[in-house]
Amino acid sequence: MQLRSKTARALLLYPPTGVFVREDRCQTPIDAMTAQANKAPLDLGYMAAVLEASGVEVRVRDYAAERSNLAAMEADLRAFQPQMVVASVTTPTWPHDVAAFHLVKRVLPETLTVARGGPFARWQSALEHDLGPIDVAICGEPEAIIAELADGRPLDTIAGIAFHDGERVVRTAERAFLSEDAFEALPFPARHLLRNELYLAPDTGEPVTVIDTARGCPHSCTYCLVAASAGRAIRQRSPRRVVDELEDCLVHHGIRTFFFKADTFTWEEDWVVALCQQIVSRQLDVRWAANSRVDTVSPRRLEWMKRAGCFVLAFGIESGSQESLDRMKKRATLDDARQAVRLCREAGIRSYGLFLIGMPWEDLAHVEQTIAFMRELDCDYADVNIAYPLPGTEYHAQALALGLFEPTRLCEGDYAHAVVGTRSLTAADLRALRRRALREFYLRPRYILRTLGRVDSPRVFANHLSHGLRLARQLIAG
Repeated sequence: MQLRSKTARALLLYPPTGVFVREDRCQTPIDAMTAQANKAPLDLGYMAAVLEASGVEVRVRDYAAERSNLAAMEADLRAFQPQMVVASVTTPTWPHDVAAFHLVKRVLPETLTVARGGPFARWQSALEHDLGPIDVAICGEPEAIIAELADGRPLDTIAGIAFHDGERVVRTAERAFLSEDAFEALPFPARHLLRNELYLAPDTGEPVTVIDTARGCPHSCTYCLVAASAGRAIRQRSPRRVVDELEDCLVHHGIRTFFFKADTFTWEEDWVVALCQQIVSRQLDVRWAANSRVDTVSPRRLEWMKRAGCFVLAFGIESGSQESLDRMKKRATLDDARQAVRLCREAGIRSYGLFLIGMPWEDLAHVEQTIAFMRELDCDYADVNIAYPLPGTEYHAQALALGLFEPTRLCEGDYAHAVVGTRSLTAADLRALRRRALREFYLRPRYILRTLGRVDSPRVFANHLSHGLRLARQLIAG
């Protein structure tokens, strides 16, 4: 193995290949979602902090959020001359992300090119893609790996990567997930390197950032990549550490709106309450959102969350068909969803229902049940995703075995733009049904009046109006 020198300068980036959610479990265009904010690149922030702690000079660019282009990326490469370039990729944007790596190799042939996320979110799929201009693919959590790459360690001694060795691609040993202690000890993301003004809350227009609170999920939903990319064991940061980061964002970056990132934030009641008590006792004027499961909320959790600034809670409700919920291994019931939304309403926390259509067995009747259930629950916000077979999920294996999609065409779609049908519905059918479901939810006069009735400032009214008009145009024009 060729000797490698330590990295002095590193450029970490989101390529100029579309404004996407670039999380391992969620890879979809922001503009296609109805109520999603473009989130700050937390993965780049963590890697940047780890590299800075190792003495590396780091720059971070989110070319997608900047609505920038490859020419700007080339100018940065020539000016900064990084010895390592790290980019987050997604399965839908994969061909375009590869083009960005080709640019790096054309401008700086000796620079180490590193990809994380997307096709490489799970170790087992590391050899399912031609790496092309990518020297190293990070398979799994990147923080420890990026430090070892920057230190110049021989690639074949670094667990959890795939890399070029001449003409062949080598996959090293699978890497264990960070322990809870190691997760706790990570430095705060390097937000001083981010353009925090690019990431704004849709309602207030104020800067919003992400705080990583927990990783892992014990469930085995067939469409979800979390078990493969973050493990089944839940690893939680201490409430004190989370709120320390919250306070740091408020004091040093002027950010008071947050998304608490966890696969199930509300998993453990005592942990949730302790975190909220820390926020309240420090008298932090913040507002925040989180993800949840419909079977992990309770009046005590929600009471403390509301007191601590929680204003919206997102639920993966998925379906209005109990058969579909059971077959996708959701381990939740329709009544669980009804109760969760009701409890949020009683606590004064808005609910954001996430629904999923297009699993292999689903026909028109299943989708109609989901559309009807959306209207019944009447969440404050809702989104409909079309099932997308991320490599590494059970659903990917099922859909592939049934011949429902061509692997080479997977990069042409995402959660809003189906390229995969069911055994009885085409991809075009699913796209039309998604638009219809969202029209029937958002364009109800009662919903519009209720939403506008909550507006408490001219700025929020303008943001709601602008967002609503854009959404209406999308849903009507198709």
